[in-house]
Parts: sequence; structure tokens; C-alpha cells
Amino acid sequence: MHPTPAFRRPVPPRPIERYDLVHPAVPRELDGFTILQISDQHIRRARPLTAVIRRAMAALRATPVDLVVLTGDYMNHPGDEGAALRSLGTLARSWRARLGAVGIFGNHDSAALRRGARGLAGITWPGGVIEVPGLPLRLLAADDPEDLFALALEHGAARAGALSIALVHDPVEIFAAADLGVPLVMAGHTHGGQVRPWRGWAPHTSTDLPPGLATGILRYNDTLAAVSRGLGGAIVDVRFNCPPQIPLYTLRRGLLPPNPASDRGRLIRKHSW
Repeated sequence: MHPTPAFRRPVPPRPIERYDLVHPAVPRELDGFTILQISDQHIRRARPLTAVIRRAMAALRATPVDLVVLTGDYMNHPGDEGAALRSLGTLARSWRARLGAVGIFGNHDSAALRRGARGLAGITWPGGVIEVPGLPLRLLAADDPEDLFALALEHGAARAGALSIALVHDPVEIFAAADLGVPLVMAGHTHGGQVRPWRGWAPHTSTDLPPGLATGILRYNDTLAAVSRGLGGAIVDVRFNCPPQIPLYTLRRGLLPPNPASDRGRLIRKHSW
């Protein structure tokens, strides 16, 4: 991928941005498989269908994919549940996913939101491991930080011949995934910093990752984490130098670049945000 940030040369339809995820753990049967990630809408009660959500709806209708994954924070504060569910249901009627959608929850999502979301058509909320029928693909859906280890202990982090992808909210879980041998992680939570005084740095990202690594495709040892900037904003619904995003990933079978000894045990950005 060209190192120039993708949002500066967007490929319509916006806010979809395309990335290749290249890893030797991708089975040949999944080479070319597409996964669209929706994250961090942070819907407020008075605005279930923001301008960003409406643009997203149009983009989703024009973009067929194999699978949609949802990585949390659909609402902003208690009382926003109804609007968030309406927004999420509208998005679910807009996407064109051959295998449907799988979701997890984030730290802003209340118990009431979680109950209501499980009643929405077209989205599976496993809170566990999904073995995708007919494909060498398993999803470890971890609603809470400790869930990833629990799932790995109960079900195993890997299955021979299959690709394991961890769905988490906070990308700091890349370290746990790497320890467990999970090759791919998909996360949100950071909003890419939401407000960036300049491109490569954000003063606040809501995660323990270094501020300059708040989004993009990250690598820790042999594990990649694809971190979305998301669609909305927490605290205040303002973005600066950090536009909303729906990443669309294409899985590719291929070698990771050589990892110098100096990079072992160090988090690096594999592709620019």
C-alpha cells in the first residue's frame, strides 16, 4: 500500500477506505475475501441519522462485501439507546454482506443497548467463537478485554488450516493476541485521536497505545491489528484532521516483510493511517 494516508486520496464511495491485509496465515481459500468494519458511531438521542451515517448508508448500498464486522460504541451516553438502535438497524438494512454481520460491544454500550441490539435482524452477537460454515475462518468475538484470553483458553486461539481473527474494541488487545498466536485483530475505540493537530500525532486516543499509533494497520511481532478511526466522536462530536472511516479490508495470502531483530517485541505501524 502507498504510504500516503488513504483519506487524503479517497476512493469513492466515501467514507469507505480500502486496505489489503497481507499475512501468511490467510488460507488460499480466503485470498480476496472482503471484510467491512463499522465502529464507534457514538449516536446521540436527538441525532440517530447524522450526515455521516447517511453518507455511510449510501456507500454501503454501493459496496458488496463478504462479511461485515462491528466493533462497538454504537451509543454515546445513557439515554441514547433508542437512537443508536435505530441508526444501527438502518445501517444493517443498507449493507450488502454475503455472509451477514458479526458484532461485539464497546465500553459506551449499556446493558439496555446490548439487549436491544440482539433483537436486530441481520447481526450476530456471539460473545464467543464463530466458526464460519464452509470456510477456514474463525472469529473470536471479545466484548470485554479479558474475554480474549478466556475464549482462547476455552476454545483455543487457533485451528489448524483456519484463519483466526479477534474482534475487540480496544486495539491494545494486539499484545494479548500476539501472545496467543492470533494473526489478525480488528478494533476501534481510538477514533484515530478524533482531533489531530497534525497528521501523525493525537493528544488523546483513549487507549494505552502510543499516541502516534492510534489507527491504521499495526504490527506486533507476527500479529496485525487493523484499527478503524470510526464514524462518530465521543465527548464532543467534532473531528479535526481525522475524518470518519469505514475500512474495507481484502485478505491476501503473502509473506510479512522481514522483521528485524530490533523490531521484535516492538509495536510498529505497518501501513499509514
